Amino acid sequence: MSFSIRRATPDDAADFVSVHLQSWRESYAHVLGEEVFRRREADRSAAVEHRRAALAEQASDPAIRTWLAHAGDGRLLGFASAGPARDEDIRAALPLELWSIYILAEAYGSGVGQALLEHAVADAPAYVWVLEDNDRAQAFYRRNGFVPDGTVKDLPQVWAGTGMVEIRMVRN
Repeated sequence: MSFSIRRATPDDAADFVSVHLQSWRESYAHVLGEEVFRRREADRSAAVEHRRAALAEQASDPAIRTWLAHAGDGRLLGFASAGPARDEDIRAALPLELWSIYILAEAYGSGVGQALLEHAVADAPAYVWVLEDNDRAQAFYRRNGFVPDGTVKDLPQVWAGTGMVEIRMVRN
């Protein structure tokens, strides 16, 4: 699969949100109910405006990086965002956090995820939060030197009380 990587701009907001929603559905359908996806779809226009504003703000902050992977035909395949660590307990040791990385299932195994990771954090020490039952993502991060540090958090506010848990993986 041929693809290219570039920095995101505010004009990418609608495609970004579409890929985010589709990748959630492809990745989490086995653990989330259809109602969660329906709510996310219903909030699409607000999500696009929120993402547009966030990408505009990021344009003036070199510490925040959002990268997009496009297929040869121009379709968005995935994205990765990284920036300053948001967790106080680890900020001094690891000031860089991989905030998100999502790719469509059609791009699994194509090198898109690896390229996005390399653009977002390169080989720098960093950390990432990943769902406890997302074995595929955890294996990807392990291949890239990340290991669980024993820190976990519940995600009821984000996932409507589904009881989903994230683990933190670190790379020094």
